Amino acid sequence: MSGSQAGRERFERGCVRTPGAGPRDRNWATLRRTPEGSCVFLSAERLCSVQVGHGAAALPAVCAGYPRLVTRTGDRLALTDTLSCPEAARLCLLAEDSCALEPADPASLGRFLVRHVAAGGHDPLVRNFLPVREAFLDLLGRSSYPVPSRLGFALLLAQRLDAVRGAGRAGATDRAVRDTIREGLSPATLERLHRECRAVVAPGVVPFILVQQILLVMLRRRHSRRLAELVRAVYAPFPGDADDGGGPDDGGGVTARGRELSAAYQGARRAWEGAYGERIARYLANYVANLWLQEPFTVSPDLATHVLGHMARVATVRFLLFMHPALRELGAPSAADPRHAGALDRAVVEVVYLFSRAIEHGQGTGGLLQGIVAEHRVRGRRRTLELATF
Repeated sequence: MSGSQAGRERFERGCVRTPGAGPRDRNWATLRRTPEGSCVFLSAERLCSVQVGHGAAALPAVCAGYPRLVTRTGDRLALTDTLSCPEAARLCLLAEDSCALEPADPASLGRFLVRHVAAGGHDPLVRNFLPVREAFLDLLGRSSYPVPSRLGFALLLAQRLDAVRGAGRAGATDRAVRDTIREGLSPATLERLHRECRAVVAPGVVPFILVQQILLVMLRRRHSRRLAELVRAVYAPFPGDADDGGGPDDGGGVTARGRELSAAYQGARRAWEGAYGERIARYLANYVANLWLQEPFTVSPDLATHVLGHMARVATVRFLLFMHPALRELGAPSAADPRHAGALDRAVVEVVYLFSRAIEHGQGTGGLLQGIVAEHRVRGRRRTLELATF
């Protein structure tokens, strides 16, 4: 961009230099954003003007790699995608094998930024990072069980592994981790917990309030105009009722609407899952599997918090999906109507893409989400399973 005065000026307007950093430092500069949260170098056609004008070689590493993410654990490199890219979301959610692990050539990773995950040390879960992650991916892939049960399996295993980690300071061994995983994957354990999940017929009010608070936080952060538009369209048919579970306002007319909204959501969910249950289960299982591959569990204070964060994200995505205006306009879903399947696919891609973008591109939003989940964390397995089933 230094080839012209206009290019140099545009570069200066579009980037913020990091104080004290040099050109060879990793965080030399940051790209500015528009008030809507987009990169200032996006053209009116939503294309990268730098790449269009100067070629892919001119892109900084973070842009050259996006939406790909590379994580190094020990001597293992893992490549996955962030679902804040709509095409990545489409490929992840709609394909049967989108999250299957396949070998790749490290040379193909090119200029991608690599995130390092600590391996070894005194923490037995960190020492066994890959076996632990593979155990959770295994549970999430158990397609013979509904997704709420799979999330319940993950929570129970997380709680048990956290107990092993707590004992680790007194000398817990790698064998204790392996034994806990084996017990958590045993058919008897899965069947018992599946019965507990099925017994949660009507989730309580806590998951509903949690989802509303997450959406209101997203609106207040104002990182995604399109997500805000979607959320307002979801709420529009439901008048606020201060005596019926009404919640805080985001300043733009959106409040938690209470029983009427909750009943509409549960009715739409029953209808769409009745017609497209397997398809929807694939969406959600792929979404959570991608989260496990994309975000090392070491970013959370403990495994249970990590799993509860995933539960909260699934609950929010499920709520936005079944209340999506495009699905509402179709009326009663029919498995025999191909238009309904197509509308469902498009709706879930939009929901996951916009929700992921708001979390990942909004500085500090992920931490706020974790804080909301921690605030609503309750004791007792049944209460926590309500979040999985919401």
